[in-house]
Amino acid sequence: MVFVSYLALAELWTVAQFPRANHGAEVRSIERSVAPDGPTTAAALAALGAPTLLVANDIGRDDHGMFVRQWLAERAVECAFTIRPEVTTPRIVVAADDDHTRTWFAHLPSLTAGLELVDLAPIASASFLYVDCYEIIEQAVLRVIDAGRVAEVPMLLNLGGSDLSESAADALRGYAHLLIQTNVDDAGHAQAPAVARRLLAQAGVSWVIVTAGAFGAVAVSRSEQTSVPAFPVIVRHTHCAGAAFSGGLLFGLRAGWSMQRSMLLGSVSGALRCARHQNAPLPSLAELQAVIASREQFVAS
Repeated sequence: MVFVSYLALAELWTVAQFPRANHGAEVRSIERSVAPDGPTTAAALAALGAPTLLVANDIGRDDHGMFVRQWLAERAVECAFTIRPEVTTPRIVVAADDDHTRTWFAHLPSLTAGLELVDLAPIASASFLYVDCYEIIEQAVLRVIDAGRVAEVPMLLNLGGSDLSESAADALRGYAHLLIQTNVDDAGHAQAPAVARRLLAQAGVSWVIVTAGAFGAVAVSRSEQTSVPAFPVIVRHTHCAGAAFSGGLLFGLRAGWSMQRSMLLGSVSGALRCARHQNAPLPSLAELQAVIASREQFVAS
């Protein structure tokens, strides 16, 4: 599978509560990871035993870049980018509070220009294509969409809660092999089916999947609607939760599973990710299947 996204170091800050304007808050811990969803989704899928290739911007030989490269190598993600000493590695600070709400700040120097030059040749032989579709990299994303359509590769386009622009919708419209994934906040979970139907009408894609945190996920096509619950866990953090869901979803879809079964694997993957320390290994396929089996036994009894 080929993943196309930007690549950055992520610093995860935790605070008890976000301060009001012109005030501050104590940072209780600082941890490192990578961002955004594409690299972490690739890692989640690799943990399930699937081959992954990450196509992204070049990173620097600075401390941030070396951490990012090691993080990906430890998680068996094959990479198609270059480490160059003259490049400043992009960086994102993600601040989370005790209510599991998050705010992020991004420093992404020369990111768009770099992404627009990446080699997209691997897409032609991909079994599946994952693309992060964020406003800040939209011009580069449009080029990736065109490459996917030419190759007729099944594609999952991740909006990450952002709106779908008219330019992106025009590029996607009528592509039979396309799925869109996005998310809503827990408080807006009741709107998830409506969000899915709106995106379905806007882009004319085959499926739209909307995750809603503790309220599970819903998927809508022109003729079907299906949903899965969130698996109850004690949440330690929410970093990479959506990416872990995407990894499970893609594993199932690539294997030819139904949408509902694929989403169930994604739901368990996201739950186990949230239950573990953020530096802990990502869930394996055997672990996910064991959780699903235990739940099925409980329901049957």
